[in-house]
Amino acid sequence: MKRTASLALLSLLALPLAAAEPPKRSAAWEANCTVCHGDDGRSQTEEGLKKRARNLADPKWQASVSDGRLESSIKRGHDRMPAFGRKLSGEQVKALVAEIRGLVKPGS
Repeated sequence: MKRTASLALLSLLALPLAAAEPPKRSAAWEANCTVCHGDDGRSQTEEGLKKRARNLADPKWQASVSDGRLESSIKRGHDRMPAFGRKLSGEQVKALVAEIRGLVKPGS
């Protein structure tokens, strides 16, 4: 009984550590997006704040844009965001859109 309670307590203590780990991002994200949008997509980096980059993890904003709009913005650029259409393949762009969609936490 004591052992079970101890294991349960240890697993509860480990939860904040697991939640604190940043998610794994694709090589395309790391090379092209992190500098402004950061690992979490919230754009709280020095460059993101300077350029007023969009918070990609905002659930209200995400609900207002289509995948096609995201693809277009990545390929052609948008406002201060540069175009990546010549640098990234169509598959990479679609994968980035999926990564962006995954930035919203369930229940947000």
